[in-house]
Parts: sequence; structure tokens; C-alpha cells
Amino acid sequence: MEHPGVRLVISEHEPAESLELLAADDVDLALTYDYNLAPRTFERTFRARSLWEVPWSLGIPACSVGSDPPAGSATEVFERFRDEDWIVNSRNTADEDAVGTIAALAGFAPRVVHRADSLDLVQDLVAGGYGVGLLPSDQPVRDGVDLVALRDPSVNLRAYACTRRGRDDWPPLALVLRLLAPTAR
Repeated sequence: MEHPGVRLVISEHEPAESLELLAADDVDLALTYDYNLAPRTFERTFRARSLWEVPWSLGIPACSVGSDPPAGSATEVFERFRDEDWIVNSRNTADEDAVGTIAALAGFAPRVVHRADSLDLVQDLVAGGYGVGLLPSDQPVRDGVDLVALRDPSVNLRAYACTRRGRDDWPPLALVLRLLAPTAR
């Protein structure tokens, strides 16, 4: 081990929960995310460093569109699925806000029926024909799920490393931040 004196303790939380823990000084670092169509505003006491960004697509049942996947702008794609049930996150509203933004631009309000934290469960629901939902474009999908690219506007998930201002020089935290930096990967 290169830095035997540094010990990490990892707990998974939704973005709002992790930022509350950071504000209460219960954690030193919060890894969080938002979407370009549902941007998060960070408290002035936080420093947020951009880590990476990845496009998301609309996950649809593989047999729902025949042999030709829908094409066009995000609003045109959403319009094609306006009468479908929609799947969003159950504890964080960022993806629901992004879906709602594009749907509003397409002239409708999505009928959100299912809420799930697990992307595997979202894929299971989509494959089973229970609805459509956002999925990362760069991840493999299971049989029965197709991804439709979203553009004009795109939907991008953005990841951040957040700390309390003035704490970045603490050696263990500085080490972790260096290792998380996009150039470190």
C-alpha cells in the first residue's frame, strides 16, 4: 500500500444527504452528482471539483420501436414515448427534473409510475415493458433494453468531489483529491 496511514471509510448516500453530512462536518469529502438539466447549487462553504461527465440515454424496451430506434432531438424522442410510464430515482429528484424539463419542452408532463435507486432495477423494469427511464450511455444494457441517444438538449450526469472550503490542504484529504482528479485516472 502506497499510503498505509490513510484509511478510507465509505458510506453511500444520495447527493443531498452527503452534502448535509459534509455541512455538519461528519464527513471530509462528498462525492456527488447532478445533471446539466437539473444543476445543483453548492453552498458557499463548499468547494466542488468537477470529476467527470457522462451522457445519458433513454432506456426503452427493445421491442417497443420495431427495428428502427427513434432518432431526432431529445424532445422528439420524448414525444414518441409521451404515453409510456416513466421510471425515475426514488430518493433524488435530479433525473426526474431532467426528464420533466425535456418532457415540458415536448409539451407534456411525464407519468412517473416507478421509482428505483438501482440502475439494474430500472433496466429490469424497462425490459419487462413497465416503462422508460434514463440510463447511462456508456454502460452495457441487459437483453430487452435499447438505449436512445438524447441530444438537443443532451442529458449529462456530472460528478463532483466536494469538500468544506479551507480543508483541501489536510494531507489525507489532499491525497484522496489528487487520486480522484481526472488527470490521475
